[in-house]
Amino acid sequence: MATPFRWNVARREQLGGLISGLAPGAPLNDMFLESLRSTAARVLAHANTSDLAFIGRTPESLYDYLSGCFEGLRDVPSLHLVQYSLRNAGSINQIPEPALAGLFDYLNSEGLGPKAIASGPRPIALVDFVATGGTMESVIRLMKLQAEREGQDWTAVQRRLRIIALRVRTKNAPNTWRWQQHQDWLHFIPDTIIRNVSAPAAFLYYLGNDQPKVTASFHPGRWAEETGGARRPSRDQQAALDIAVQLYDLGRTREERQTLARRIARHHKMRQRATRGLVLKLRGG
Repeated sequence: MATPFRWNVARREQLGGLISGLAPGAPLNDMFLESLRSTAARVLAHANTSDLAFIGRTPESLYDYLSGCFEGLRDVPSLHLVQYSLRNAGSINQIPEPALAGLFDYLNSEGLGPKAIASGPRPIALVDFVATGGTMESVIRLMKLQAEREGQDWTAVQRRLRIIALRVRTKNAPNTWRWQQHQDWLHFIPDTIIRNVSAPAAFLYYLGNDQPKVTASFHPGRWAEETGGARRPSRDQQAALDIAVQLYDLGRTREERQTLARRIARHHKMRQRATRGLVLKLRGG
């Protein structure tokens, strides 16, 4: 089964001597951290009762930070980091059958197959940086294809999905371009709730384009690979590991959890019972 390897930053014995402190020039400055926690707070406020599935490598830092914030807390959203890339791979109709089978096996192993989504205790919110909507479209189309092949009711699956799109912050105006108004595939998910979370352009473009990533790109050419173990990280991967560990450790601190709780509490979604409960857990953790 194709399962991309990723070092678990919560298990330091797995990292060994790979972590040598913050990589020189890594942008963990106050501006970066404030953008990260503010974005995380808005994602959690919109998630309501949903578990979170971060799609691809762009939201790695959000995953690592929130993994630290939730460490040791009970009854908080489950976090999934879904390795996925379709860049330069063409249409999903051109993906070879072995690759599709490998991807579907991987999603099932992550608890994100159609049966698990339809029958799970919580909805699943798909979180990613959305520019034009192409990646999210491919994810939804592949999920639908998997449901059809596995004999699952797609209507039941899509009712349990949410989409939280990370978007570049712009001035709100009547003629503002809204990505979901320019899609021809949303009829596949008529009951799926879509929410947008705005963040500074420099922050999102850094996450998407420039930030070093812990994992190698998991594209269709790798979906049929047999599971592999750890390989010696590249220089960029080690820099990414340094960042991931720093964010995880930051999230574990009582001070940071309470700071995140305050950010969530400012959101109008605080009236939701699940959101209030999460804030209380972070404050007490």
